[in-house]
Amino acid sequence: MMRQTRPSGRPAAVEESCTSPFQRPSLLAARAPHSGDWLLALPITACGLRLEDEAVRIAVTLRLCSILGSPHTCRCGSLVEATGVHGLVCKQAPSRVVRHHALKECISRAFSAAGIPVRKEPAGLVQRDGKRPDGCTLIPWRGCKPLASDVIVCTTVADSYVTAASQSAGSVA
Repeated sequence: MMRQTRPSGRPAAVEESCTSPFQRPSLLAARAPHSGDWLLALPITACGLRLEDEAVRIAVTLRLCSILGSPHTCRCGSLVEATGVHGLVCKQAPSRVVRHHALKECISRAFSAAGIPVRKEPAGLVQRDGKRPDGCTLIPWRGCKPLASDVIVCTTVADSYVTAASQSAGSVA
């Protein structure tokens, strides 16, 4: 007996088995072109490309929306389901800050590799609200002004994005 497939060739049973609102966005993201390219990166420690086994396990488990751990209560008071998705969206989750700092460091290293000196979290650039960008170049970029950079970490499974993410991969970005 042949399995029923969608026009794109993927089994219909996989898409129909999505029971939570987070599984469809995860499925769409996982099947998007180049979504697995990170698995092809050479694990070069000096370039920051080596992941510990536990980091790979967590990344793959989150990508597949599988069971990551046991349900528990977060420090914010919310229930953390076994999929661990809450840790991606909770403002008090340490993993959110770690991802932000890792991206900020990646941008800083890219500028440094190009020979452009940068300062991380410079103070005094924006006087009105007291906020500061995550980085800026130390040499003028355009119009005799430095280039400022700011990192925003978003996830397709945040309540505010899950509807859009269920429609097409990459819609949150």
